[in-house]
Amino acid sequence: MSFGAPRYLNLLFLLPLAIFLFWIIVRHVEQVRLQFQMEQVLRSSSFSSQFRYVRLTFLFVLGCGSLILALAEPQIEIKREEDVYRKINVVFLLDTSLSMRARDIAPSRIERARQEIQNFILNRRENIGQIGLISFAGTSIILSYLTDDPSNILFYLDYLETDWRPTFGTDIGAGFQNGLVLLEKEQGLDSTLRPEDITFILISDGEDHGLILRQAVQKAFELKVRTYSVGLGTQLGGYIPMGERDGHTVFLVDEEGDKVLATFDEGTLRWVAGATGGRYYRSHTGTELREHLNEILWNERKVIGTRLVTEKTPLYYWFIVSGFAALAVFFID
Repeated sequence: MSFGAPRYLNLLFLLPLAIFLFWIIVRHVEQVRLQFQMEQVLRSSSFSSQFRYVRLTFLFVLGCGSLILALAEPQIEIKREEDVYRKINVVFLLDTSLSMRARDIAPSRIERARQEIQNFILNRRENIGQIGLISFAGTSIILSYLTDDPSNILFYLDYLETDWRPTFGTDIGAGFQNGLVLLEKEQGLDSTLRPEDITFILISDGEDHGLILRQAVQKAFELKVRTYSVGLGTQLGGYIPMGERDGHTVFLVDEEGDKVLATFDEGTLRWVAGATGGRYYRSHTGTELREHLNEILWNERKVIGTRLVTEKTPLYYWFIVSGFAALAVFFID
C-alpha cells in the first residue's frame, strides 16, 4: 500500500500526546469521585471502569488514526499487462463539391462532415498517430500533410467553413491520387513509414464525375492502403444553397431556372472501400458519423506488443467510514 499525500502521516505522532491527555482527564475524574466519597461505588465497578477507559482509548485512537490515514490518501497498486497497439495514421479525403452543401443533412452535408472531423481530432484516442487532410471537388488539394499538431488540421477545417466559392464537379479519383502523392512524400521523409501504416477515410456523397478513380484505387490496393468510405446524404437528396439574398437563401438552378437537386450515390463509395480492403458506412443524418469513425479505429487496431501498467485504487473512503464509526461509538459510549 502506498500514500498519495504521505505528509499527513506526520499527524500520527500526535496520537500518543492525545492518549496521554485522555488518561490525565481519566485520572482527574477518578480523583473527583474520591472527593465525593464514592469508594463503595468504585470497589464495585473498578474493573468495569478500567475496561471502559481502555475501550474508549482504543476507539479514540482507531477513529483519529483512520481519519489521518484517509487524509494521506492510501491506495493499493495493481500491476497488469496491457496490449500496445500500433499508431494509426489517418488521411481524410473530404468531398467539398457543391453537392455537399445540400441541407438534407443538418446543417449541411459538408458542415456535418467538418464538425465530426473536428470532434475526431479534438478527442482522438491514444492509438491515433498523425493526421492528414485532402479536399477534392473538380480538382483536389492537399490541405495538410501528416501532422500530430491538431491545430494545423483545425485551421483548414475552419477555412472550409468560411469558403463559399463554388467548386463544381466531383473527382474522387483526384482526391485519391493526392492521397497517394501524400504517402509518397511522407515516405521520402520517413523511410520506416509503410503504406499499410496509413488509412484513408473517404467522406463524400458518392457522386463521381472523374475518370482516374479506378487507376488510383488499383494502386492503393497494390500498396495495401485501406480506404473506409462514409456516405453522407439521404435518398431524397437536397437543394444546393449558393448564398443569401435579401434575407432568403439562394439555391443553385439549372438553365431552365429549376433548382438543382443533389442526389446520393453509394455505389462508387462501396466499390472503393471493397476494392481496397476497407468498409463502407452509410450516414443518413450525419449523427452516425462519429460512431462510424470510432468503429474504423477499432477495425484498424493491431497489437504490436504489451506493456506493464500500474493502476492505483484509492482506499481512503474505507478509512473515512471506519474513522467516523469509531468516533461515533466513542462519543455514545
